[in-house]
Formats: sequence, C-alpha cells, structure tokens
Amino acid sequence: MSKRTGWVVLTAMCALWVVSVGAAQNWRSIFDGKTTNGWRLMAVHGGNGGVWAVENGALVANQEKDHKGGLIGTEAKFSDYEIELEFKADEPVDTGLFLRVREDGMGYQITIDYRKDGFIGSLYAPAEGGFIQTNRDWTKYFKKNDWNKLRARIQGQPAHVTAWLNGVKMTDFQDNRDRYPREGYIGLQVHGGEGAWGENSRARFRNIRIQELK
Repeated sequence: MSKRTGWVVLTAMCALWVVSVGAAQNWRSIFDGKTTNGWRLMAVHGGNGGVWAVENGALVANQEKDHKGGLIGTEAKFSDYEIELEFKADEPVDTGLFLRVREDGMGYQITIDYRKDGFIGSLYAPAEGGFIQTNRDWTKYFKKNDWNKLRARIQGQPAHVTAWLNGVKMTDFQDNRDRYPREGYIGLQVHGGEGAWGENSRARFRNIRIQELK
C-alpha cells in the first residue's frame, strides 16, 4: 500500500469514527435512575396515573389500591425520535410504552402486556383503532424473569412506527392517517382493572434514553 493510499484509508476511517461517535452522543437519558425528575403522573385512562417509585435504579410501577392506573409521562414533548429502555415485568402485568401522547393519554402504544393472551412489542392505538399490528412470536424472544430491551422509533406524519424486542423487529407500520399529533409526550402505563395486574405484580423500567431525529 502506498503512503497516499494509506492516508486516504486512514482519513476515511477517522471520518467514520467521528460520525459514529457523533451519533452515539445524540442519545441522552430521560430518567436519572434516582428520581422522577422530568416525569409527571397523568390522570388518564380512568385513573390517577398509577403508583410509581424509584428502586435500585429503576422506575417501578404498580396499580392504585382500587385497581386504577394511568400513565407516568415526560414533562417535555417530542416529535421524531428513537427511544430505548430495559423492562422487567411480573406476570400478570399490562403496561406499555406510549409515543406521541396527547393530553388525554392517548398515543401509539408499544405493548408490554405480559399475561394470558397478551402481546409484547405489538402496536396498539387506544381510542384510534385498537390493535394495528400484532406479533404472536414475541415469546420466542422475551426473557422471562429477566431484563428485556425495548427499542422504538417514530418518525414522520403520518407516523412510521418501528419497534424491536431484544434486537428483533416486532412492529413496522407506516400509518396512512394522522391518528395522533406530530408532537406529544412519552408515557409508561399502568393498566387499570383487576384482571390486568396481579396483586403482587410490578413492572420495572430502567436505562431510558432518547435520540431525537432530524
């Protein structure tokens, strides 16, 4: 290899490294692992928001005493982004990751419905059509009694929504109408109702980070 060729290769490698580092630096945490700063309870879905605590670096969710729930949502609104988190759910638990949430608590939901006949990683549109896409193969990739990684991307209007469970694509949906606003909150759910949540069940979320897309 000539000196000139070597210099070109080195320059290209450096450029790729800068791009990759820059991309990695676009991610930022939206949960500090110690407090609920930046988050607020949303009295929606017939509840007051559910019961939330921070334990061992995780947001821990439970139903209210009267089996009501709701959302804990970000104080800030977001439009186009990727979000990653780790979750661990007891059985039965009905929860989910909500994207572009309206003031009434409705938004695209990536389901974490860990109970009989439930789905994890499917796409649900509350008050706007119900289940849009379901993936019955989620059990092949779900880690029982362990932490699982959920990643979702939402972009454009009408929205293109994609979700991965432990690196495996579960949902890929291009909407054909504006079900929800272009910008909204991010939410984590406690589903109300006796059948949706076990008496001693908990849902846990940690390492929540976001990368806004241009």
